[in-house]
Amino acid sequence: MSAPATTRTRPTWPELPAAVRAAIERRIGAVTGWTSHDGGYSPGMASTLRAPGGAVFVKAVSAVHEFSAHLYREEARRAALLPPGVPAPRFLWSAEIEAPDARDREWVTIAFETTPSRSPRIPWHDDELGAVLDLAVAVGEHTVSGDVFPSFSRELPTGAALLAAERPSGLATYDPWLPDHLDRIAELELEAPAAVEGAHLVHADMRGDNALLVGHGAEVRALAVDWPYAARGAAFCDLVGMLPATHVEGGPPPEEALRRRPLPPGTDEDAVTAFLASMTGYFVHSSLLAPPPAIPHLRAFQRAQGEVCIAWLRRRLGG
Repeated sequence: MSAPATTRTRPTWPELPAAVRAAIERRIGAVTGWTSHDGGYSPGMASTLRAPGGAVFVKAVSAVHEFSAHLYREEARRAALLPPGVPAPRFLWSAEIEAPDARDREWVTIAFETTPSRSPRIPWHDDELGAVLDLAVAVGEHTVSGDVFPSFSRELPTGAALLAAERPSGLATYDPWLPDHLDRIAELELEAPAAVEGAHLVHADMRGDNALLVGHGAEVRALAVDWPYAARGAAFCDLVGMLPATHVEGGPPPEEALRRRPLPPGTDEDAVTAFLASMTGYFVHSSLLAPPPAIPHLRAFQRAQGEVCIAWLRRRLGG
């Protein structure tokens, strides 16, 4: 299985409004070079900017993209509160910038430290996949306070109940097993909030494009980036949550991946099934919506993950 083709529409450093560039340079110094990082599913700039004081990773998005601007603000808030020792680049600063020289006048920017690193290769290579699977488990080994991070159950992706109620025509393009079992999947989805409760840190969007690799071969390790959904929940959530995308991007099927990197000790298998039901509903329902502005490839990626989830859930339910 291979990942759907992507079409990037990220702005690059020279394309930012002059006022935004000037505000960033007041913080880091004159930018002497830049490298755009074009993976992911955001319409904002994501670039390593080189300046006299060193390189800084900066993300910037116009507030015209309301949802992305909201995510950048949330990432700034939550990344600043991550516990010590979490495998992630250090948050540096965030800023809201007015750009009177541009039609889209308000921009949200956030900055992180950089480290010599690279993105995982797609299709996956075994050593790099192992490092990112280990990362998913390592994030969940940290505990966090409910006063700081919201419960993952409050932001849990869902959609099965909507599919069961609406029965959209697009369901006919999926495995016929799905519409025949939607009521059961919707029942399992209702169990998902309780299933993902816990005191562990959850990245909540763990995928290859949200990981950076440091080192090579047996020494390779991974860092997690993009933290707008960081939450508190069960230790298994990130490992289970990344496996549909992993398979879409050339990795092994989920059950095979879990044989290589087992679930955390004490994981409730029924809880995993309930969480998987919620992911199945989310990816299928989302895939049938119109594509969001500036991210035209998102629905195809959601559909591919939905197909993996259906096959995995069907197997777990003995279908």
